[in-house]
Amino acid sequence: MSTDQAVVVWGELLWDRFPDGHRLGGAPTNCAWHLGQAGGWAQLVTRVGDDDDGHRAIAQLEPFVDTTYIQLDRERATGEVLVELDRGEARYRLVTGRAWERIACTADVCEAIADAGVLVFGTLAQRTPDGLAGWRAAIGATREGCVRAVDVNLRPADRDTADTRLAIDEAIDVADVVKLNDKELDLLRDWRGWADPVTTLLGRKRRVVVVTHGAAGSTLHGDKGAIEIAPCAASPGGDNVGCGDAYLAILLHGMTLGWDLRASGRLASRWAAAVASVRGATPTFTDEQVADLLELEVAA
Repeated sequence: MSTDQAVVVWGELLWDRFPDGHRLGGAPTNCAWHLGQAGGWAQLVTRVGDDDDGHRAIAQLEPFVDTTYIQLDRERATGEVLVELDRGEARYRLVTGRAWERIACTADVCEAIADAGVLVFGTLAQRTPDGLAGWRAAIGATREGCVRAVDVNLRPADRDTADTRLAIDEAIDVADVVKLNDKELDLLRDWRGWADPVTTLLGRKRRVVVVTHGAAGSTLHGDKGAIEIAPCAASPGGDNVGCGDAYLAILLHGMTLGWDLRASGRLASRWAAAVASVRGATPTFTDEQVADLLELEVAA
């Protein structure tokens, strides 16, 4: 596989504490997981505690993700978030002061990023001084032509914290691919005073803006206008945890393989629906399921 197809994913690893059990999560980790399952070269840069949760997370990731750059923190515990489900909608309570808040851009991480064709990041792990410094170093290590993709994570309270606003602004400003959902688009409109956030984002640089609409599908905005991606129905019994992360993973996977944007979006929509059909953000699909999810969209 060429370095243009190598994807480095930077950000938090968390255990999602559901009422009925614990599942691996954290938006960047979810993205790396699905990239790897689809056959992509996913290298995860994160930080976990030197504890049972951390070592268990690494072991669970290893079949699909390059865990070489996962750092062990001997002072802080592995991340966790408490999850409640209300009619399939997740409600989160993040536990702070954990290892992922100070991911370091070490020399070997810089080398991996310098060789990568894509760098994926969110907006959560940069919200502490240590996290922001590490992320800035990672951005500085990217080579010319590297695609920088941000999965925006906005909450109404974010506008009230200067450090959070700074982290989100910087992440959006440097990104070539910006992914957000309808609620986040509305928050950005209100927060920044942009009448049309998509047009404003597209006007800043040549980029792709991805807006997901949940069960209503998604829209890909680029230099050729808007591409509407029809929704794919999820089977009952699952939840929406990690669906957006999976969508971004497969969209980027298609882009690295040279598929056109519409085909990549349709593929991403199908994969996200498969994730929504089960519980948790990181289900394991069989080889037959993966082949089925990919084959029809490539031919489309």
